[in-house]
Amino acid sequence: MIQQFLEWLQTIGLPGLFFVMFLEGSSLPFPGLIIVLSYGYILAPGYGSTVFIAIGMSFSYTIASLIPYFLGKKVEVHFPKKFKKGLDKSTAFFKRYGIWSIALSRPFGVGNYISYVAGMSKVHLFKYIVLTFLGIYPWSYIMILLGDYFKGNYQAFQQYFQSYSVYVYLVLGIGITIIGLITYKKVTHRKKDFSRMKEGG
Repeated sequence: MIQQFLEWLQTIGLPGLFFVMFLEGSSLPFPGLIIVLSYGYILAPGYGSTVFIAIGMSFSYTIASLIPYFLGKKVEVHFPKKFKKGLDKSTAFFKRYGIWSIALSRPFGVGNYISYVAGMSKVHLFKYIVLTFLGIYPWSYIMILLGDYFKGNYQAFQQYFQSYSVYVYLVLGIGITIIGLITYKKVTHRKKDFSRMKEGG
């Protein structure tokens, strides 16, 4: 059964992986992590190719995350009671870390709810898109590599994650911070160049 499932994923290829990330980003209840790990094993892309695969995954996730973002902007408090618990947790996370919670929360369960909170909080769309991409990219990259390492075995991954969760969080946090700083410097540099051009003109 498992072998048939893996063969099916292999037949679909990368479009299937990107579709899985789209479903994840849309906040639908979906076992995306298990399938992403399976894809890591099937593709076994190596460090270089994973860079580009993770870009595609992050792009799909980010586009889909606009669905809960705009829903949060429109419906605000009108959510089912079952939804409230996760929403309350993500609201507390958002209040603690501000808009950076959009990036920091992506690798964790509260990440999907943050999309709604960001919409409800009227976070600027461009900032939301950038932070979502920055937050999900390290997760995408690492999960593909871990899927290859654990041969798609979710149970083995779970045991490893429980044992070394602190280190995993640390690596993800460092990755998000580095990417965020690089992006911030580039944007700041472009603004300075634009200001100089205006002054010169």
